[in-house]
Amino acid sequence: TDDNSSFYKKLELLKKFSACDVADALLRLNHPLGGYLPDIIMFSPEYQSGDTKLIGPVYTVKLVPKSDTTSPKINHSYADSVTSGSVVFLSAPPNSINAVWGGLTNTRAKKLGAKGVVVDGRIRDLDEIRSDGIPVFARASSVLSANGFTRPTALNVPVTLNGNHDPPIKINPDDIILADLNGVVCIPKDLLDQVLDSCEKYTVMDNNVKNALYEGTSLTEAKNIHRKG
Repeated sequence: TDDNSSFYKKLELLKKFSACDVADALLRLNHPLGGYLPDIIMFSPEYQSGDTKLIGPVYTVKLVPKSDTTSPKINHSYADSVTSGSVVFLSAPPNSINAVWGGLTNTRAKKLGAKGVVVDGRIRDLDEIRSDGIPVFARASSVLSANGFTRPTALNVPVTLNGNHDPPIKINPDDIILADLNGVVCIPKDLLDQVLDSCEKYTVMDNNVKNALYEGTSLTEAKNIHRKG
């Protein structure tokens, strides 16, 4: 559809900007914490290195402890439900020591067209994940599989980031993830146009400030001249 095509054109435009640019824009729009998802870092294709950038609409997977017998059950692999073009976001129970994403789930998600994966929790099989080549961000790694520890309970539902954040950090289906070497930000879909406009405007200003610094201008003066409005 035209709407879809216009949306993906906007995601292309986002590629020019870093997670820092986007967080700055979201803060200017008074979005809590600039959309930042703290303590989640790049594990693939490299560990915190390179120019990898992951951008796409969120597809969430919510997990609960295996001991939770009351939450709904999902009787198929959550990797089989991944939608093409999405960023898979896994919400693990707080303080889980097991991985909730590994080599097999990663290969399946890649085959289904996932852009990449962000895990609010741990991952394993790093060598396999890296050989797949898609970007994967997580809190940490583990040697333990999910078996016996956690299980999926819901797909493509709103989730809340682990940790005591004020206000709580929500991730909703179809929010847009942008993740790079600096970290991970989550953009509400209805703010995408404003984020793009703000990023365009302020990156021009920042480039002008940077050029003035190369010419020997003080930072205070360069900001006063080039960061108006």
